[in-house]
Amino acid sequence: MLTKLKTTAARILHLHLGGELAKYEEALEIPKDLSLGDLAFPCFLLAKSQKKAPPAIALELSNQLNSLKGTEIREIRPQGGYVNFIFTNEYWTKTVLSEIELKKGQVGDATLGKGKKVVIDYSSPNVAKPMSIGHLRSTVIGQALVNIHKAVGFETIGINYLGDWGVQFGKLAWAHLNKAELASKAAQHSKVIVQDGFSSSLWSQLIDDLANKPEDSFDYLYALYVVFHAVAEQDLDLAEKGREYFLKLEKRHSAESKNDALTAKIVSTWQKFVEISLVEYDRVYKLLNVKHDLVRGESYHENDLDDVVKRLKDHKLLTLSEGAQIVDLTAYDMPPCLIQKSDGATLYATRDIAAAEDRALKLGADRLIYVVGSEQTLHFKQFFKVLELMGYPWAKDCVHVPFGLYRFKEGKMSTRRGNVIFLEDVLDRAIELVEKIIQEKNPELKNARQVAEQVGTGAVVFHDLMNDRQKSIDFDWDRLLDFNGDTGPYVQYTYARLNSIISKWGKPIPKVSEISKLDEPLEKAVLQSLARMPQMVLVSYEQLKPNWIAQYLLDLCKCINAFYYEHRILGEEDSVQRSRILLVWACQTVIKRGLELLGMPAPQSM
Repeated sequence: MLTKLKTTAARILHLHLGGELAKYEEALEIPKDLSLGDLAFPCFLLAKSQKKAPPAIALELSNQLNSLKGTEIREIRPQGGYVNFIFTNEYWTKTVLSEIELKKGQVGDATLGKGKKVVIDYSSPNVAKPMSIGHLRSTVIGQALVNIHKAVGFETIGINYLGDWGVQFGKLAWAHLNKAELASKAAQHSKVIVQDGFSSSLWSQLIDDLANKPEDSFDYLYALYVVFHAVAEQDLDLAEKGREYFLKLEKRHSAESKNDALTAKIVSTWQKFVEISLVEYDRVYKLLNVKHDLVRGESYHENDLDDVVKRLKDHKLLTLSEGAQIVDLTAYDMPPCLIQKSDGATLYATRDIAAAEDRALKLGADRLIYVVGSEQTLHFKQFFKVLELMGYPWAKDCVHVPFGLYRFKEGKMSTRRGNVIFLEDVLDRAIELVEKIIQEKNPELKNARQVAEQVGTGAVVFHDLMNDRQKSIDFDWDRLLDFNGDTGPYVQYTYARLNSIISKWGKPIPKVSEISKLDEPLEKAVLQSLARMPQMVLVSYEQLKPNWIAQYLLDLCKCINAFYYEHRILGEEDSVQRSRILLVWACQTVIKRGLELLGMPAPQSM
């Protein structure tokens, strides 16, 4: 929409000044104060060649361009060092509403990524551990980026790269298969463990869950994990037993492990833990409207790891250091990248190299995106550098999308210490709060539970996405569940209100060709806001930051609500009604599309 306006203004500049049309289109910008104009051309760009001050150029250029302005532009006037273009309301109405009418549910979509494929790695929880509020950021930012990349034309593959491999699964397998011994050691060390920071009530609950919860429940897995690590801090032999079990898991396909009963039990335990976890995760993903195209654990690449090590050796990149194999990155001001431990066990970097090769070479991705917290920045720098040293030209197209963490008054969360805020608990509390509000304000609402889920989870998602992903967020229950002000429910409620107006209208939405121009200043403000949608999608894609769309939706909602409070939509003369209904429909369409890109539903009523 703005592109068409820019092209119109740029042609006039080009007609008078010559040069390249694209340069004028690129230079035109939206004034900070929209009362000054719709688009502004900075005359600073001409100061050197014309040897004049920008204000003098702006005055002279405005006078010259007004004779060329045509029917689309009402006025061209100077403002400081800028030439401001003011379009007619008719042109604004036709340009903005025609594109929304044409694209409907794909407003803001583009073709930048046409013919290209992107793989986006997001959420990726560790198996056998419930998702905490800390997993929310990767999950919702990642899903929004998947949606945005689709909107700009990419073929997208969203991957949930589960943490289902590593020594922790040897530890969990030992804990499960030796639960009686673990319980005995827990009783032996309970006093010290409680003194060391666990509350007695939490520790008692964990011990009770370990003994009495079904072994196919997440409560049991969580208790197993926390109790093992708490006891292991007092009994150092447990960590070694965990490493031994994981080595058996890693070597399960070897000849000596083929008929080993213990190895078979370890493998079965590990597989069961993965299955239990996937069921739990899927329930949370359904609430969050998150859909992965592929679910692959780190274990998916286990048969490729020896080849990774061999390729690194062939490239003469490996160095032996204290028995371990590393890639020395000193020349790049980075610590060494650890590839293989002295006992032969692999590490994150080894598995990430194998996964990247699979995504680029087998899945055919042109771009690999990893939505992972900022605390892993060094790991990705090392990992990408190793890919580059291996000679992969696509290494330059590997992108880490870091994000800040949730901060807590009580300090950092730790699953091992049992102080975790579970993501599902946050979503449940949000949904319960919305249900109470519905009972108070609209007890007759149909599908109340469904709406409560849409609005409750939407509040949590929007609260996260409206923030710049690179900034950390202070976790505050009150702020998270506050539905007043700049929130997801405010945007969803605006959509539902517009839907109600259209339902009362009860007729087909008028076509742009059937309406008159929108002359009121607040109508023009809404059109100006609508015109920014494609730009916001583009900026969100370029910067990999969904908060641009979230903040835009708030601005658009404020704009249409301001118009709604000042002007009647229904009950006016027919030509006015028809024009305003089309404007309402356009806002509803854009809001819905924006919510879809953020991964949020748009309730028809609230």
